[in-house]
Amino acid sequence: MIKVGQRAPEFTLPSDSGKEISLKDFRGKTLALYFFPKADTPG
Repeated sequence: MIKVGQRAPEFTLPSDSGKEISLKDFRGKTLALYFFPKADTPG
């Protein structure tokens, strides 16, 4: 489990348009991530 203040591990996920997006693509920018269980999403 990640602790408060700890860096997030690198990961890559598909966007809603199918393009792969990596956490490193946002390096140096402010980013808010929200994760939802697949059962609660239309995908």
